[in-house]
Amino acid sequence: MRFGQIILVALLILGAITSAASAGAMPLTPQRQALRFAANNSLFVLYHEVAHLLFDQLNIPILGREEDAADNLATWTLLNQPDGKSEQALDDAAYGWILTGLAYNSGSTESDFYAAHSLDRQRAYQIVCLMVGNNEKRFHKIADGYGMDIVRQISCADDYRRISRSLKGVFASRTMKNPDATKVTVNYQAVSGSLRQAADAFRNSGVFDRVADELRRNYHLRHKVLFTAKRCDGDANSYYDADTVEIIYCYELMDDFISLFVNDVPDGMTAPGQSRRNGRAN
Repeated sequence: MRFGQIILVALLILGAITSAASAGAMPLTPQRQALRFAANNSLFVLYHEVAHLLFDQLNIPILGREEDAADNLATWTLLNQPDGKSEQALDDAAYGWILTGLAYNSGSTESDFYAAHSLDRQRAYQIVCLMVGNNEKRFHKIADGYGMDIVRQISCADDYRRISRSLKGVFASRTMKNPDATKVTVNYQAVSGSLRQAADAFRNSGVFDRVADELRRNYHLRHKVLFTAKRCDGDANSYYDADTVEIIYCYELMDDFISLFVNDVPDGMTAPGQSRRNGRAN
């Protein structure tokens, strides 16, 4: 049932994209919201994996857990995007971690507490903390929606300043402004069957090419980098392979993000609002 539901949603999404291209701006329908949610969560995941690549290829020092550092770099990167569109992307990414935690019972087993990653809900709150720490006026309503008290919101400003200062310091001598300084090849592997619509939706979102292009323009890496999107035998995942210097995105992950959104938002409703977020997060 799940795959049939995803196929239907993806087909509606692709139809909405085609119509939007010819008709201009459209209302934000549930189908387009599902695509936006999945694309924004994929974007955050890709910045997270690029963080692992940069830590490895540029020998960047890491104090603390690497997975937390990668989340912080992904959040910081989005907050410093010149187009000013970080709010929706990060809000979707934070809520994505809330939904993932609920769907997969993050924190329900002892192994979750000694795993390399923080609990999914903690990852959501860290994104929100850095958002409000970066700009209290712009993001305090989002932090309020997650039930974050004012004392913590204020201290998040110190967290953001320390992380921003550290990242600016380590990247100051490692960024390049030369076009195509890093060679990046993007490959979308063909897929058929139940994942085809999710794969098409991922490619049409443009996030893979966007992150690859940013890597080309901003960094000089010795090795050629591969960006590969493919079927991963049912594993909804994305990861960095140090042996092949490769960012791998599994089409199953796009399928999973769409499914999380569809299952959380009943037919005819809009995206999760503040009241729903409070109900989920507390």
